[in-house]
Amino acid sequence: MGIEIRPAGWRDFGALRVLQRDVVREAKHLVPTGSEKKEPFLFSLAKAVLHRRRVHTLLALDGDEAVGYVTIVFGKFRKVGETAYIVVGVRASHQGKGVGTALLTHAEEFARARDMHRMELEVFERNEGAIRLYEKLGYILEGRRREAVRTESGYSDIIWMGKLLPPRS
Repeated sequence: MGIEIRPAGWRDFGALRVLQRDVVREAKHLVPTGSEKKEPFLFSLAKAVLHRRRVHTLLALDGDEAVGYVTIVFGKFRKVGETAYIVVGVRASHQGKGVGTALLTHAEEFARARDMHRMELEVFERNEGAIRLYEKLGYILEGRRREAVRTESGYSDIIWMGKLLPPRS
C-alpha cells in the first residue's frame, strides 16, 4: 500500500471537505441530522483559520485520492498545553489497511516534536474497530460519557481514551 501522509494545505480544501462528508456518511455509528451534515467541516475549517498555531490536519493519500485524516488540536491554556486532542477519519474502503495506524503514528510524532506529553481522543462505544486500533497503539480507557449521543435506536456512550507520549530522544 503506497499511502502518503502529509500536512493538509489550502489546496486540499475540496478533497478534505468531501473526505469528511464521506467518512460521516459511511460510519455506522454516526447518524447526522440535516444541520449536522454541514457542521463538522465548517467547524473544523473555522478552527483551522482562527487558531492555525493550535490546529493541524494531516491527510492520508492513496495516489491522488484523500482516504483519511487526523486533526490535532493543541491545548490553549498552559495547564493543558502539553495535551493534544485528536480526531481521526478513514474512508470505509481503506479501513483495516493500516491507514489509521499510519495517521496516528504521524500524529504522535508531530505532537512529540512539539513537546506534547499526552494524546487524547473520544470514540463512540459502537466503533469497535477504532477502539481496537487505539488500544493496539497504547491508548487506554480514561472515561465514559454515558448516553452522551442520541442515535436512531436510543442513546450511545462516548469513550474517552488517552496515551502518554514518551519524551523526544
